[in-house]
Amino acid sequence: MKNLYTAGIFLLLLASCNGNKTETAGYSAKSDSARTESMESPVAGPVEFFLTSDSIGPVRVGEKISDLPQAVANLYDVVLTTETPDAMAYTFLLADVPQFTIYDFMEGKVDVIALEGNARAINTPDGELRTGDEFSKVLALKGVESEFQNFDDSGIWYWKWNGLYFGVDETGISESLGAALSEGKRPPRASEFTPDVKIGYIATGLPF
Repeated sequence: MKNLYTAGIFLLLLASCNGNKTETAGYSAKSDSARTESMESPVAGPVEFFLTSDSIGPVRVGEKISDLPQAVANLYDVVLTTETPDAMAYTFLLADVPQFTIYDFMEGKVDVIALEGNARAINTPDGELRTGDEFSKVLALKGVESEFQNFDDSGIWYWKWNGLYFGVDETGISESLGAALSEGKRPPRASEFTPDVKIGYIATGLPF
């Protein structure tokens, strides 16, 4: 079946990692992809940063891209810039490992912060959550709500908790769950989220 989630919603997210990227210590696209030699990699740092509903460390939703620190110890030391049809995507790396991506919908500010891989987490009363964890842990959060998002001629279910959005990783899921995720009448049943169904998206909003 057509993988609507991967083809539609994560188009920008995948583009930020695999598209036409430039690597820069600042926040504007450059044709020179070489790392800025003057920037030292601040890998070591005493602070552990978690994504919240509006920030990760000093990177905050609504902040001007030009005002972001060029590097933050134990958070990022390099930024990859990708231009997409709908947004500028900035992927922040630490020691060459992607940490998070921000999306700027062409207004020069941080609109969405999305975690990349499992390098970073969110804090919950039940412990940390990362992409790749069992999705049933999201459903178990007190106060979590399901929300259907329409796009083009289809849509997908997300879950929202404390201002954060969670999406299912559709890789290898059953056809029945895939169909339920794109059916807008009701969210998939909890029984459909077997242990092999993982979190594929954690962010402050949606990348479109």
